[in-house]
Amino acid sequence: MKFALLAISLFFTCLLSAQTEDIITLWPDKVPNESRPKQLPRQTDNTSNNVIRLTDVTNPTLTVFKPKHSNGSKAGIIVCPGGGYGILAIDKEGYEIAEWLNNLGYTAFVLQYRVPKNQKGASQDIQRAIKVVRSKASEFDLDTKKIGLIGFSAGGHLSALASTNATTSFYEPQDAIDTLSSKSNFTMLIYPAYLDKGENKTINPDFSLDKNTPPFFIFGTVDDQYGNSGFVMGGQALRDNKTPVELHVYPEGGHGYGLRKGNVAGEIWPKLAEKWLKNIAKPAKKAKQDRTYNFPKAEVKPKALPKKKDVWVFIMAGQSNMAGRGYVEPQDTIASSRVLTINKNNEIVLAKEPLHFYEPKMGGLDSGLSFAKNLLEEIPENTSVLLIPTAVGGSSISQWLGDVSHRDVKLLSNFKEKVALAKKYGKVKGILWHQGESDANPKKIPQHSENLTALF
Repeated sequence: MKFALLAISLFFTCLLSAQTEDIITLWPDKVPNESRPKQLPRQTDNTSNNVIRLTDVTNPTLTVFKPKHSNGSKAGIIVCPGGGYGILAIDKEGYEIAEWLNNLGYTAFVLQYRVPKNQKGASQDIQRAIKVVRSKASEFDLDTKKIGLIGFSAGGHLSALASTNATTSFYEPQDAIDTLSSKSNFTMLIYPAYLDKGENKTINPDFSLDKNTPPFFIFGTVDDQYGNSGFVMGGQALRDNKTPVELHVYPEGGHGYGLRKGNVAGEIWPKLAEKWLKNIAKPAKKAKQDRTYNFPKAEVKPKALPKKKDVWVFIMAGQSNMAGRGYVEPQDTIASSRVLTINKNNEIVLAKEPLHFYEPKMGGLDSGLSFAKNLLEEIPENTSVLLIPTAVGGSSISQWLGDVSHRDVKLLSNFKEKVALAKKYGKVKGILWHQGESDANPKKIPQHSENLTALF
């Protein structure tokens, strides 16, 4: 037994180190609804059927598996292993599934959710996991509208629960990541358990189906003692809700087979799921995306303004590079309570890109928020940063010196007005000037240093 346990552990270690690059902690601070201290999960002594079983998960994580060759879909799939909410079959229904998804060209994230006997905590973990993956879309080259789930047994129940309760938060917001959606864009349930409830075997009332319920792929067998009526009933409920669903029920295969060889069901479902995935998560079109796609939909005002002595002010000035022409990614709209800016009404709000508002049809990502977030790491924790936008694209230094009205903005006058406004809230620490192309010509280049000095 000890030799078998050692062999499985070595296999587990090699698989993990060979395929993964990142382990993401879901809850950087306190884990909600968790009284136990954060610690590494424990591997049980039960290695029957060559399965690694983890328990005592108190610090939930996502283990990232990146494909060697992407299929271009930009889909990210969270893998939820089963185990009856007592353990996690982490290799058979976790890492091996992630490796299969990698071979198909998808990025996979294996979820270690809380066990044992903590379904409430597990439901919080999967909602948080979807948001965390969505927040890292740029880092892993994902489309925020292609974040999916695949769950097995109890992990299938958990995936169904998250997919049908996206508008209901299972926990209080912890940070800016929790402003993102917990919606799954597609969901795969493989021999799911607990989809029905009660003596009459009706659909589990914890599932709330509506017009936003994502497409489902469900696979199971008639001889599955843990869920055969549940996945049939779940498929029917989805059809009644007019939710796209592909349901496969095979005569035999039992439960808990993963995709290991030797079980007919375990060899059939991956082929069916692969075909379904190709259709549901098609490669991204190369057509240019709307530049406003990731723009924040709402402003957020600070709960309370920091004391004036604790605010460092930086004036953002210059031309198009500072006015913002870059593409705004989802993480650029995650606000920090310590980084502030103003809106077009001169009201203090939490800073989200795009910061500039003078050119509504041209604005985009600038360097201000990136500067501020990096600065936070070097200044006292009680200090906030206030960014004041004044840059206007296409404005030359000579226009600034002459206080010319450019694109309906009187350049130097507006700058002075904004400086006066900023001084009401903090101390001006510097001016961030980012040059554009308006002075990049043979006549102006020789005078550039002199003109810029005069402007400053």
